[in-house]
Amino acid sequence: MTIHPSAAFGALLALAGAVLVLLTRQGSPAGALAGFAVALIASAGLGVGALLPLAIFVLGSGALTRIGRDRKERVGAAQADRGRRGAPHVAAKLSLPALAGVLALFGVAPPGVLALVYVAAIAGAFADTAATELGPVIAGRAVGMRGHRFVPVSHGTSGGISLGGILVAGAASAAVALGAWSVRLLGSAPEACAAAAAGVVASILESLLAGTTWGTRVGHHGRNVFLSFVSACLALSARALGWTGT
Repeated sequence: MTIHPSAAFGALLALAGAVLVLLTRQGSPAGALAGFAVALIASAGLGVGALLPLAIFVLGSGALTRIGRDRKERVGAAQADRGRRGAPHVAAKLSLPALAGVLALFGVAPPGVLALVYVAAIAGAFADTAATELGPVIAGRAVGMRGHRFVPVSHGTSGGISLGGILVAGAASAAVALGAWSVRLLGSAPEACAAAAAGVVASILESLLAGTTWGTRVGHHGRNVFLSFVSACLALSARALGWTGT
């Protein structure tokens, strides 16, 4: 096992982040502890730079939850418990990034590959959260897949997709990828573009899945795991095809 040289500094930043999540009531104590564990693993395996995309997702999600709360409550699209994320939320959206950190610790795969998996999974998670939180605020027409066709649905309906939601999903995914590239967690701009694009596409696929019987069976958290997996696979496929220049 090889611990990254910047892990100690990363541990301090991870602790500060967990305290901030608790103080701002963005997460429950169990959720903050789970997030702290993910941050520790990520910084130990991939370096302190891994904390920036994670912070963009965690703190950004908390901020977006607060935007337009009154409107979201009126249309039934507001998060339960005023948006406080618990351990199940963290496990569903950050289990794959945590796994990438563990694999990096043990040198199971090249660091560049694992960093791409890590960033793409977080990009997909933030894309989904941004679309969910801001789609109802932006309003506009929302549609959902029912059977084999799209039908109009109200905002807040599971699987609903709107143009505004897709646009903010793209912005959120790009923010995560850009943050990762700025700290050289991702080695090139094409890699960052691949991670961002993968996150948006995966969030759309997750919405399509939500309208199916299987999507209902696996539930919200199960679809979030699916989202992370698909986003990582899409980014890795882009790398394998040479689209990232690596």
